[in-house]
Amino acid sequence: MNILVTNDDGFDNPGIWALVRAVKDLGDATVVAPANNQSGVGTALSLRRSVHINSAPSKVDGVSCYAVGGTPADSVIIGIEHVLLGEVDLVVSGVNPGFNTSRNVFISGTMGAAIQAAGKGVTAAAFSMGLGGDLEDPIASKMITTVTTELLSEETPTGSLFNVNFPDTAGSEYLGAEGAFPQPTEFMSKLKAHSDGGYEIFSGLWINILGDTPTPGSDIEVLSRNKVAISALDGMTMVHQPQNPTLGRILASVNGFVG
Repeated sequence: MNILVTNDDGFDNPGIWALVRAVKDLGDATVVAPANNQSGVGTALSLRRSVHINSAPSKVDGVSCYAVGGTPADSVIIGIEHVLLGEVDLVVSGVNPGFNTSRNVFISGTMGAAIQAAGKGVTAAAFSMGLGGDLEDPIASKMITTVTTELLSEETPTGSLFNVNFPDTAGSEYLGAEGAFPQPTEFMSKLKAHSDGGYEIFSGLWINILGDTPTPGSDIEVLSRNKVAISALDGMTMVHQPQNPTLGRILASVNGFVG
């Protein structure tokens, strides 16, 4: 099994190596990730310009690493089509420091990489964790391994797409995992004028800024109960799939040892 590992924070970010260590024994893992931080670029592609790829230092023995001078989505395309020559069974993205929930799934480069992979017919998952969590937490790592094992199963349709968010607490305090839908919320933005005549864009979710109550069963609400929020989405349409059979297997497996 060939597993392509990527992220949006750059190939040297600790989160991607935590992810590598969690999946490396399930197949042949290869890191293809941005050379620099690409947070917030969503599914953007570097169209109409040359994108370079170079070998980069690996932090895990036996795992090759490549740095791409472009976006997470660029990294996925180059990783699938150039590095692994189309022989990819799964793409995993993360672990991102900070949640990727609600409308942020459309902005997140972590999720954008997974969306790009699923759109090419490759099963994919994005993993994110609250800023108070430990990227190397052994329980979170075991959960990533468990989720990845199910995604590599022959029972999982190719092109499946999952979004996994861990609470911002120690894994020993997780109260289990639950299927969740992206929290409906308005997207808010703010412009800050810079002295060079340009503008910096700040973004956020209405529910975070104004403190509205999360909808029961949403990713934000599930996380507020110290549960891991897992969303199954259609890889082609991004439609939420609450009855996804793979999600059911993942939850059964994970809740067998957490919570």
